[in-house]
Amino acid sequence: MYPITRKLFLYHVVLLAGSSTQFVEARTIYKGTVSLSYMARLYSMKVFTSGKKVILENKYNKLEFETNSRRSWINGVMVWLHHPCRKSSAGWGLQEVDFKTGFDPILRSYAYVPKDTPRLVVIDPGHGGKDPGATGKNKVLEKEVVLDISSRVKKHLESKKIAVRLTRTGDTYPTLDQRNDYARKVGADLFISIHADGVESPDAHGVETFITTATGCDSSNHYGQAGDKTAQRNNQFDPANAILGFSIQSNLVKMSKRSDRGLRRARFSVIKKASCPSALVECGFLTNPAEESLLNSVSYRENVARGISNGILGYFTLVKRGRKQR
Repeated sequence: MYPITRKLFLYHVVLLAGSSTQFVEARTIYKGTVSLSYMARLYSMKVFTSGKKVILENKYNKLEFETNSRRSWINGVMVWLHHPCRKSSAGWGLQEVDFKTGFDPILRSYAYVPKDTPRLVVIDPGHGGKDPGATGKNKVLEKEVVLDISSRVKKHLESKKIAVRLTRTGDTYPTLDQRNDYARKVGADLFISIHADGVESPDAHGVETFITTATGCDSSNHYGQAGDKTAQRNNQFDPANAILGFSIQSNLVKMSKRSDRGLRRARFSVIKKASCPSALVECGFLTNPAEESLLNSVSYRENVARGISNGILGYFTLVKRGRKQR
């Protein structure tokens, strides 16, 4: 377990107990605002400003909010907000949706994690078969990279006595619905889809983790344009998704040593239809020459697999700690 996760664990111990599990119904729409001063009191933090940032900090955790922006950080790991941090009559604040489906679950996971420890993890190697996914300049294929990484994640988790299934074990193409149907059929408690990114610009780089966008909100990948805001099956797990996604992203950044593109929100079909807590992981950009070279190397794939595995194991630990604190 890495320092970021340990700090969060310590903080969970000192926070007041007594909160109950708070799963969000799939159609819940949050409309209020939560002031940063309230959050500071709740988490026993000091508040100060530094340039364009408002910072909340105590000996265990540091929260940073870029004003009039959707960018924020928890212990140095980027977390994208659904709405910008805005000034109001009560000072700077967040929309309630970002507090209740993001920050509070991550900082007080004991109040939000499921009652039962997960038993089965389904890992989904993206693309496959007729769908190669992203392709690098040197013809490194996403479908091959992510199958190898997924197999390594499976091996690491199984070494810890965790049951794991893959949605594909060879060069086949299950449809997105078939991947979800398989996870439901085998009774998945966690669903993680693994990908490598590709865009037009060769300069894009870094790693990122996506979880399902909250009901009524635009996704991080809409880049300011309005999109689908409807409720999805997976929204019932919004708080657990945030805990899982943050644990994966923080460990992935640590192990990959690539730039942190953050924990983001999207309505990707493969996660929005999931019937358990889920996340989609982007392990780097095949369209970036340096990252294509890394993704083609055994050592980098192993580091990425370790990061994802450690993130999943971190989630397991948080669930177990949550049971003890109830």
